[in-house]
Amino acid sequence: MKASVKIFLVTLALFALAVLLFHDRKSVSVARSENRLEIYYMYNENESQADWFNAACDEFKTAFADKYPGIEIDVLYAGREVLGKLRPRMIIGNPPDIVNQGGDQLEPLIRAGLLEPLDEVLSLPAYDQDMPWRDTFIDGVFDIYAYEGHDYFIPTSLFCSVFFYDKVMFERLHITPPVTWEEFLSVCQTLKENGIEPIAADGTEIGYNIAWYAYAISRTTTVEHVLATAWNEPGTSWDEPCYVEGAEMVRLLRDKGYIMKGYEGSKWPSAQMNWVQGKCGLLYTGTWIPKEMKNALPDAFKMGIFRAPILESHPDGDSYAQDIGAECFAIPKGARHREAAIDFLRFITSKKQADILADMDVPSAIKGCRMPEALIGLDTYLSPPYKLIEGMAGIGSDLSEWYRIVPRNYWSDLFLGHIGPEEMCKEVEQAHLRYYERMKAIGGEPR
Repeated sequence: MKASVKIFLVTLALFALAVLLFHDRKSVSVARSENRLEIYYMYNENESQADWFNAACDEFKTAFADKYPGIEIDVLYAGREVLGKLRPRMIIGNPPDIVNQGGDQLEPLIRAGLLEPLDEVLSLPAYDQDMPWRDTFIDGVFDIYAYEGHDYFIPTSLFCSVFFYDKVMFERLHITPPVTWEEFLSVCQTLKENGIEPIAADGTEIGYNIAWYAYAISRTTTVEHVLATAWNEPGTSWDEPCYVEGAEMVRLLRDKGYIMKGYEGSKWPSAQMNWVQGKCGLLYTGTWIPKEMKNALPDAFKMGIFRAPILESHPDGDSYAQDIGAECFAIPKGARHREAAIDFLRFITSKKQADILADMDVPSAIKGCRMPEALIGLDTYLSPPYKLIEGMAGIGSDLSEWYRIVPRNYWSDLFLGHIGPEEMCKEVEQAHLRYYERMKAIGGEPR
């Protein structure tokens, strides 16, 4: 059993006594109702996606009235704290019927054996398309979270890393969205020459900082090589030329003054506001931005996207790698209403519901549906020849402790200018070796 799984199970056990003493008996009796579907949902009641979910629940009850007469749907709007609220229910063997959260955060539940495999049910007919349910999803999306050859998640809305820009600004300056790294640098220079800071960035957001180096090394080498290095396979090291070159790409942006002034101390969402106000030209982040910034956009602003540029000098790198993640639904083992849960998930992943999400600026995992207007072209990046990969090649979830201890702060410090490329790579390699030596000494597994 992996150490991360053991830690998760121990955490569950620590909750047990509190649950047995203080668990709300009324909520238990409600959960045990034979005609109630219980769902733990990752949004708060005041968020727009909660409005969609409420409406979808009502539509489901109408659509399946004959099969489930009088069924009620009890939704716990848990915000981003689904797992914390779920643990007590799992301990006492009374889980809800459906849980929803980012796939990377639900992965420990798979490894702990707490979720139902869904391979067989994915061969059921799709709700509103004449094909197996599995075939309605974007090709390759299930591979992101598959575990030991089985599928446990139903992906709904997607998120990917892309560059955002204002189409009106680009047209005014006669700028074409770049495809290559050299073109990208040229765009940055043009923006700078026109009094616009090229790149918006909140340097206090470490997750955004490290995204730049993660992108760079996906172009200077392959995703497989990055994973091999993280797993300490023979013949790999973090001071190889490909990793140094990736670090130099990131440092170049700072050296040329392409990142907005004062970004080192900027706090979210300052950079995003600078971008929508036209003070900065580019924003590198996730596809949640259209929904997040919808109410802040000036009338004249027309949002567009382009992929992280390819590196022509490295044809053997993963220039067509596109990171992707998803908000996912899963069915816990021991769920009382498994059949109704499956029908509900088929219903909310219908093409009709995907199109409704698109109108809310939320891209869906269902292929062939509309894309939000601000994300036009995203479907192209999610199709061949593009190669879908989990964020940071899955390192953040598969080696979460290693990632937190070894590279995380160094990669961020590189973007902030606190450390140079060669020094950063050497420091990461030394920290990497210390980590694996410690694991060997204590007989532990990398995690």
